[in-house]
Amino acid sequence: MSRVQSIQAKILNVPNLNVKAKNVTRPSFTSNMEMYTSNPLKNFLDTQAAMNKSLVKTAPVQNPVVKETAKVEDKKVENKPAYKNNFRSMLQNGEAKILAIVPRTFNAKDENGDEKITGNEQHGTFLNAIDRLDEVKAEGFNAFHILPIHPTGKKHAMGLAGSIYSPLDFLQIDPNLIDKNDKRTPVEQVKAFTDACHERGIKVMLDLPSCSSYDLYLQKPELMAKERDGQAKTPQGWNDIRMFQPFSDETKRELNPDLVDLHKKYVDMCVDMGIDGIRADVARAKPTEFWDIIIPYSHSKDPEFGWLGETYTYEDASPQANMPYDRPEDSLRAGFDAYYGQYHIFHEWKGAKDLNDFVKENIDMSNRLEKGKSLIGSFTTHDDISPMFHGGTEYCNLTAGLQATLPMLNPYYVDGYQSGDYYVYGYDHSKSEESETDCHEMTVHRGKLDIFNLSRKPGGKNPEIGKFMTESFKMRDKYQDLITKGSFIELDKKNDKDDQIIAYARHKDGKTLLVVGNKNINRNVTATVKVPTMKATQELKNLLPAYGKQSKYQAGDGELKVDLAPSRVHVFEIDTPNIEQASKGHVYKQNL
Repeated sequence: MSRVQSIQAKILNVPNLNVKAKNVTRPSFTSNMEMYTSNPLKNFLDTQAAMNKSLVKTAPVQNPVVKETAKVEDKKVENKPAYKNNFRSMLQNGEAKILAIVPRTFNAKDENGDEKITGNEQHGTFLNAIDRLDEVKAEGFNAFHILPIHPTGKKHAMGLAGSIYSPLDFLQIDPNLIDKNDKRTPVEQVKAFTDACHERGIKVMLDLPSCSSYDLYLQKPELMAKERDGQAKTPQGWNDIRMFQPFSDETKRELNPDLVDLHKKYVDMCVDMGIDGIRADVARAKPTEFWDIIIPYSHSKDPEFGWLGETYTYEDASPQANMPYDRPEDSLRAGFDAYYGQYHIFHEWKGAKDLNDFVKENIDMSNRLEKGKSLIGSFTTHDDISPMFHGGTEYCNLTAGLQATLPMLNPYYVDGYQSGDYYVYGYDHSKSEESETDCHEMTVHRGKLDIFNLSRKPGGKNPEIGKFMTESFKMRDKYQDLITKGSFIELDKKNDKDDQIIAYARHKDGKTLLVVGNKNINRNVTATVKVPTMKATQELKNLLPAYGKQSKYQAGDGELKVDLAPSRVHVFEIDTPNIEQASKGHVYKQNL
């Protein structure tokens, strides 16, 4: 039995489970439509927007009144500079280090240890989330991906609290996220959270769901897509949600003005709450014409409002019924600053060539687009099983080292990764008489972050993972200019018959970082890596912390001999100012 199989067998053998979870992956969709913007349509929609001002009623955010308790002589009070958003630039420049969280579990208090939040136990709210911000900042993150925060649908629901991707109302805040003992309005409480984030240099990106709940489908039929037989159009595998109809007349490519208006109001609400950007769930569920209007509209409110699109890779055919083709390049052309990419299947790639090819494909695509397009380090997302199943602590550290050094990339993690959460819940598919929805089963997608129930705060038993991640962030920050703007140099190898050694260099202005890693999670791998112009006298000092078994390496003239331990990654600064000239045909540069 392999090492990873042993880990999986051990962890998956959890007692007292009523039903085995289904291995369901949330669909990811993007439009296959070509970019097209009708000027008459734009004029019409702009007129509609002017006529229909946002219906979101938000109480004005009041500055807290501080009572004077004592006068302090001879001390000047400095006014804090006004907050200025730069999240869009951060995404474009690869400077965002993102943590994805579910607010209702982020700082939940599971006092009896049953992993459920019941009775008087406290689920997560925006106000108690503030208590974890210093921890998040200390870990090295500077941006949140806040998964959806809206009231959830109650009919045909999944889980006792409902899926967070099945919104009942896009323009309201889930009551579960509001502290009922605080007199501030829901919007004011969200604004208190975003203000606290901004004070710590943390940006806030909110998740925009792609579909509606069944409840909203019944309430707003003018927004909804239907099959030819008149039935609601439903994404394959997700019975709790219904798809929107983006067109009023698809043959003429005329957009649905009601849906456009709803999304403009959504942007208005985000700006009012201090949100810095949006992650568009299943970006391809809307055509590029739709994003051609919504994204510029957001920039009219805030030029630095950032956009991350959940879109993965070019497809010849959509893998799911009712879903358009996935076309990331079209989404980026429509105004998205970053996209998801394919790193979530890194564990399925057979060798280092698959990784290098994907990096080169992205760099090549960047040179067909506006400057500054990027992607996230989607080695794990809330749609994927925990990386612990792919190789435990060592595998997590390998991906952290890669995220810290790959080009065009904003590092991205899901809450719980920092300590190795397997996202295995003891209540998996158990029954409950009490429920906020019409579902009385505690739905869980096994090995994935719970998005269906009020559950425990994410966390595991391996805090060393978070410590390594933080050190990788520090290394990335130290070499930020080189890593975010430097060239990517693919290095040749010898004697690596199974192609398990990852080897590349990053170079800028005479400085070089050499990165070598072992993709194999079970055994050591030896090889000789060709490093043009490196000398045998080169000192090799690993810039990342040691972990797992010990590796061996030796510099030679123009090469590095390695014997790398399972899932080990090493980063060295080497003296090769002319490595680009000596690596012709292997040097790739992003369009910056």
